[in-house]
Amino acid sequence: MGPETKKPDEYNTTKREKIILRPSAALPPANVNAKQIANKFTSQIREMHKMCGGRLDLIHMMFCQIAEHNGKPPIPPQSMLLLLELTPEDCKEHPVIVSDVALEKAFAKMIKPEDNADVFYTKVISVVEQQVARSKHATVEIEKLRPAFKELHEACGGSSKALFAFFMELLPEEQRGQYSLPMWVSMVMKLPPQTTHIELDHFTDCFAQAMDSTDTAESILPKVRKHIELNQDPKAAAAKAAEIDRQAKEIAEREKAAQAHAQSGPSAEAVELVNKFATNIKELHSATEGRVSLIHAAFCSVAESNGKPRIPPQAMGSLLELTKEDTMKNPVTASLEQLTKAFAKLVRPEETVENFQSKVVEVVDKCTRRAQHASKQISILSPALTKLHEACEGSSKSLFEFFMDLVPEAQRPGLTQEQWNSLIMKVHPKTEKIPLDVFILSFQDSMDDSDDSSKILPVLEKHIEMLNSGGAARGKTSQEEEATNVNPSAPRTWEALLRKLSQEAKVKLWERVTKENRSLVVN
Repeated sequence: MGPETKKPDEYNTTKREKIILRPSAALPPANVNAKQIANKFTSQIREMHKMCGGRLDLIHMMFCQIAEHNGKPPIPPQSMLLLLELTPEDCKEHPVIVSDVALEKAFAKMIKPEDNADVFYTKVISVVEQQVARSKHATVEIEKLRPAFKELHEACGGSSKALFAFFMELLPEEQRGQYSLPMWVSMVMKLPPQTTHIELDHFTDCFAQAMDSTDTAESILPKVRKHIELNQDPKAAAAKAAEIDRQAKEIAEREKAAQAHAQSGPSAEAVELVNKFATNIKELHSATEGRVSLIHAAFCSVAESNGKPRIPPQAMGSLLELTKEDTMKNPVTASLEQLTKAFAKLVRPEETVENFQSKVVEVVDKCTRRAQHASKQISILSPALTKLHEACEGSSKSLFEFFMDLVPEAQRPGLTQEQWNSLIMKVHPKTEKIPLDVFILSFQDSMDDSDDSSKILPVLEKHIEMLNSGGAARGKTSQEEEATNVNPSAPRTWEALLRKLSQEAKVKLWERVTKENRSLVVN
């Protein structure tokens, strides 16, 4: 009788409703138009699926690259499985193969509620297209390398050390010391770090995956032959192996020191050093208005001037300690405090003021001057840029034509409108209307020290005048051509013709017709 007796641990002592999170809670919220948006890019998604053979590991790598492109951390394997709706049963075979349907559904799930097709292309599909193009290039080049790779593999017996030494030879010299053998085996060869022997086919496949669009068989083959000869000489091979061991110890020590430095945050000495350049940092922040895109460009300039690769967006976000709220702003901005702290993180142990000034501050000052110059020029140009935008109603074609008038003639064939949309305006390549604020900010970001408003204004005025007069800076519109070429006596349906013409074209057509009619009367 009475309620069922429960053990003490079965009671809900909190008196609150228990909430159990479903795995789908780890996924982004749904967009009601996600399927329609994703369907616009079906061909790119299927081409990606074909490129990677549906392999889960390669698909996961692609999604991580997309995340990095958007300043996000890599997607955890568990989240990847949820996106692809894979069960443990599906993952028993190796390699795990994902269907094209599952991949398309996964892309649809990545579309956020606020995304549209243009945003999704910029954030996701553009990365897919780049990687597909890279893969096609690698497929062609790797076939040219297979015979030489076979010789190299036979010469070294598949030794991971020997293959690592060859791979390092292909990297820029300043990057070679950044990788240890275990790191390379794990990250590039996708094998356990302690692996000492690598199969030929596995090495070749992983090498192809690591290639980018600039790698060619022609540039790689001489280094393959060099290492074939090296491995055929036992003494030389042993010396190379000893060198790799020594470098591995040095890298491990550096990593340990860097990790300790990162965990402790900027030291008091680093903060003190950076504070000596507080004015320089404040000027950069003011000149860039705290916009992360320009700050990122400045940090990349610092890296490149010191022979380092560009800083990935994700790393830049970490340096600035951007929060989710920060990234929701448009444009994304960082505070002066965040910027100052980011510079303090760049200070290495035992860094001198002079060294930091020459390596970092001098480059930053150049970026500041460039941003200040662009800001000054844009304040003069903004009214005219606004008029141009109004005259063409934000038409990307007209804005592109104006921009190309500013580019030296020899460089014009190298930039298409789609490239300009994507690289300069940072919008979808097929965008036809560009918002005013995007146009002005992007134009400002593209300016350098040599750009002068006094040279740009006449070009602006020319394009505004042409647009206001119903023309175009690079020739007549198709409607005007139709109006100009009309023969009044030609048999055609006037109502249909007039419906197609703009008001300006109708006026021109009427003027021509009446003029010709008057001449007929006079004659």
